[in-house]
Amino acid sequence: MPSHGWDAAVVTTSLYCDDDGKDLQDSLRQRIDAKVLPIRGPRILKHAYRAADVIDDAVRSADVIHLHTLWHPLNSVARKACERRGRKYALMPHGMLDPYSLRQKRWLKKIYLATVERRNIQRASRLIFTTVHEQNAAQQSLPWLAPGEVIALGADCPTDDSRADCIAAFTSLFPQVSNRRCLLFLGRIHQKKGIERLLRILPQVTRKHPSSLLVIAGSGDPRYVEHIKQLVHAGNLEQHVLFTGMLAGQAKFGAFACAEMFLLPSSQENFAISMAEAMHMAVPVIVSDKVNTWPFVTAANAGFVVEEKQIELGFSQRINEILCDTDMAHRLGKSGKNFALEKLTWQRAARNMASLYHEMLLG
Repeated sequence: MPSHGWDAAVVTTSLYCDDDGKDLQDSLRQRIDAKVLPIRGPRILKHAYRAADVIDDAVRSADVIHLHTLWHPLNSVARKACERRGRKYALMPHGMLDPYSLRQKRWLKKIYLATVERRNIQRASRLIFTTVHEQNAAQQSLPWLAPGEVIALGADCPTDDSRADCIAAFTSLFPQVSNRRCLLFLGRIHQKKGIERLLRILPQVTRKHPSSLLVIAGSGDPRYVEHIKQLVHAGNLEQHVLFTGMLAGQAKFGAFACAEMFLLPSSQENFAISMAEAMHMAVPVIVSDKVNTWPFVTAANAGFVVEEKQIELGFSQRINEILCDTDMAHRLGKSGKNFALEKLTWQRAARNMASLYHEMLLG
C-alpha cells in the first residue's frame, strides 16, 4: 500500500494461534505495524481488557478503517470507536454472508445479526466483496445491505527462475511423487471442499491412468482428516493418495509445479486463492460452479467448470481429458497464467483498494 500513497497498520487477534499471538505479532512486525490481541489462553485476563483501548488508538490514528470479519464482538468495538472518532469504515465479509455460510449455526447467527451485527454492517461506508457472485448471493439473502464494491484478491507466485528450486523442495519432502501424474487438491480439509467426491471417482481415474496420484495438501479438523484417511484405506487407495499436511513457501509452489492439474470440487467456496495460485503456476484447473471465482476460469480458458448436479461424472471426464492431452493441458495452463498475471495480483488488488479508500474519504 505505501506505493499507492497509504500506510497501513494491522490489529488482529490470536484466535487461530497456538499461543497468545506473540509469534504472529513478531512475524507481522517485520513487514508492517501490527498488534495481536490475545483473546484466549492463560494470559487472556491480563490482556483482554486492553482490546478497546488498542482499537480506539488505532482508529484515532487512521483515516480509513477496514474490518475483515463478521460474528466477532470486536466488530462492535471498532464500529463504536469509528463513530466516536468520526472515521469511515469498510467491511469485508469474506463469504460470511453467503447463504451456505449463514446456514451454519443458523439460529445463533440470526439472533446475533438481529441484535448486534446488522448495525455494524449497515453503518459501513462500503461492503467489499471479492467476486460478483459473492455480492449477489449476499444481497439476495440480506437486501438491506450497505453499498458494495467488488475487488478481486490476488495470489503469490515464485519467479520462473525459482521453479526448479520449488520442485526440489517438494520432491525432497515427498520423493514418492517422482514419475507419478499428480492431481492436486490444496486447501483446508473440510467437508464442503469435496475431497470425498474426488475419492469416489479416483478408482475410475487410476484404471485408465495407473500412475495417477491424488495429492491432498492441507490440514483440518483432526477427526475429519482421519475420516478421509479411513475412506482412502477402505477403498484400497493408499498407493494413489498422498497426504502432505499443510504446505508453505517453496514446498507449496513445488506441489503446484509437480501437478498436472488443480482440483476443487467444493460445494461452496468464496474466493479460492489456491485456484489463483494454480493459474499463476500455469496449472490447468477444474472447479465446481459453486466456487465463486469460476468465471475467471471460463474467461481465462484456464480449465473446466463442472456443474454441481453432475459433479462426479464431470470431474472424472475432465480429469481424463487433461491426462490424455498434454498439449491442451499446456494451453490451458498458459492461458490461466496470462490471465492471472493481469487480473489476479496483489498489486492490482492494492491499487483498487487504495482507490476505494480515496472515494470513502471524499464521499
